[in-house]
Amino acid sequence: MINKLKQFIERMKEKLLPKNDINKALGLDIALSSDMANAIQGWLNIAENKPPWVNEESGVYSLKLPNAIVREFYNTVTSELKTSITNNEFLEEQYKYVIDDMSEWLQNALLKGGIALKPYIKNDEIFVDYVDAESFFPVSYDGRKRITAGVFVEHIVKGKTLYTRLEFQKYEDHVHTFVNVAYAKKNYDNSNFQRDGSLGNQISLTDVPEWEELETEFTISNVDKPLFAYWRVPVLNDVDTTSPLGVPIYHPATDLIQKADEQYGRYIWEFEGGELAVHASEDLFEVDSNDKPKLPEGKKRLYRPLEVDSSSGNKSGKLPMDVFSPSLRDENYANGYNNILKRIEFNCGLSYGDLSDPQALEKTAQEIRTSKQRKYATVTAIQTTLQSALEHLVYILNIYAIGLNRSNLKEVELEINWGDSVLVDSETQRAIDMQEVAAGLLPKWRYKMKWQGLTEEQAKAEVNEENENGIEYED
Repeated sequence: MINKLKQFIERMKEKLLPKNDINKALGLDIALSSDMANAIQGWLNIAENKPPWVNEESGVYSLKLPNAIVREFYNTVTSELKTSITNNEFLEEQYKYVIDDMSEWLQNALLKGGIALKPYIKNDEIFVDYVDAESFFPVSYDGRKRITAGVFVEHIVKGKTLYTRLEFQKYEDHVHTFVNVAYAKKNYDNSNFQRDGSLGNQISLTDVPEWEELETEFTISNVDKPLFAYWRVPVLNDVDTTSPLGVPIYHPATDLIQKADEQYGRYIWEFEGGELAVHASEDLFEVDSNDKPKLPEGKKRLYRPLEVDSSSGNKSGKLPMDVFSPSLRDENYANGYNNILKRIEFNCGLSYGDLSDPQALEKTAQEIRTSKQRKYATVTAIQTTLQSALEHLVYILNIYAIGLNRSNLKEVELEINWGDSVLVDSETQRAIDMQEVAAGLLPKWRYKMKWQGLTEEQAKAEVNEENENGIEYED
């Protein structure tokens, strides 16, 4: 295995780091087509707010709509998330770190198409690396597109040296194999983090303090799943339908996002180009020491001196003074921009008004509900697939905890509750619950548990205090 990986390293020296032309390696095909590699590079550029259509000279700037789309989905998906491991305190502690980090890694995954969750042990604790499309390359996957082998790339820059670690992981027949190889590149230009295609010279893992405890090659047996979990955004990958990798949540609206940026540029130009101005002959102004027109203080933006003789006019018919104040077409441009936003919402599975102006919507109650149902379907798909990834991750955490003698569980009790506020907002649901309490359909103590965050014991105690007859509730 290690000899194959060395061959793999050599063959990837000029292919891996640019990230856009990875071909055969390790005696297998890297499961990444050239179309997919190019698409990933484009998504990375957009994630860094460098979309290819931005052109300052043409007045086209990025409105960061992909980030807005990601943030809206992230907030909706996780706003009511409650999750914990209930039968092992050590696992719960390690798992809590992952959930606390979710704001970063989940948004990153939505923005780039997916993410690999790779646990590892250090100092008798379990940490998790969140590896995105830039640093994870699938090697093999099963018939359900579940990745079973892949290469993880890690870079560390110290001074002018770039250290690179390639970690190959493979799951097969209940055995998970790990292989690590490290390289160092001297005189690395840190100002240009785009790799130049060379890994440098192979070094020992012990040469890098952060990697000195890692083994070159080892295996873990009797496992039922790969010891890394991959979550992909549940959107059709029309770049490469055979790929196990995902596409960004905004991918179905990429072209429309470009149109929106361009349209907003026209909208801004309408104000800039139609700005009030006074065109006046130069000889109507005093002159400065350089014999140039001296414009009124604080009015330089208003006046535009012209070479026109104010006493006799000129043959072109220009007047010695003329006020430029055209009628603005801002409403037309704004409506056009808003219509593009609504189409983006439709293509991405958002509700109308998430990006577009909600005041400009003329929709029936049924159309609004259909819009919410579309978003509900998208959010549910994200939650369902993400829950599977979290369950897979918890399985790995338990395997490692068993190795640390911190767990002896065969089954981990993982509770995940996403809430249900996509179709019905919290205030509306609360009002419905109050009506059910009044009608005797919902116990008051359950209402207090749900909306006041009380335990069952606390809620029943409060109800008993409020009840004149002191009715006790059965457990």
